[in-house]
Amino acid sequence: MSPSPSVQFADASKRKPKRRRPSSLSIRITDEERAILKRKAGKRSIGAYVRDAALGDDQAPRRKAAAKPSIDYAMLGQVLGKLGQSEQVACLFLLLAAAESERVAMAEEDRAALRTACTEIREVRALVMGALGLRGEE
Repeated sequence: MSPSPSVQFADASKRKPKRRRPSSLSIRITDEERAILKRKAGKRSIGAYVRDAALGDDQAPRRKAAAKPSIDYAMLGQVLGKLGQSEQVACLFLLLAAAESERVAMAEEDRAALRTACTEIREVRALVMGALGLRGEE
C-alpha cells in the first residue's frame, strides 16, 4: 500500500530546503515625511535610500535586477523598411492571391504553407511596429 498523499507531501517538503526571505521592517510616516524621503532618494527607491542612510557600509550586498535589453529603434526601423520595400514579400502576397483565385495551379499543402508564411510576415511586421510604438491597420 502506498503512503497517503499527506505523507508524500510532507516527505517532498523535507527534501527541498526552503529559501528564506529577508525580513521586512515597517515604519509609519506622515505624507510630508514620505515626500521628504522621496525627494532625498532621487532616482533610488525610498527603501534603498533608507537602507543606505541607516546602514551605510554595513549593509549586505543586494542582488541587481536584470537589465532590460535596450531597444535599437533605428535597427527596428530599418527592418520595417526592408519588409515594406522587399519585392520577395510583395511577390509572396501576389502569389498567394493568384493561388487563392486558382490562376496558378498549386497543391493545397503548398497553398497552406504560403498562407502560413504570409501570416508570419504580417505578425513580424506587427511586432516590429509595436516595438517602435507605431499603430498598424487593425
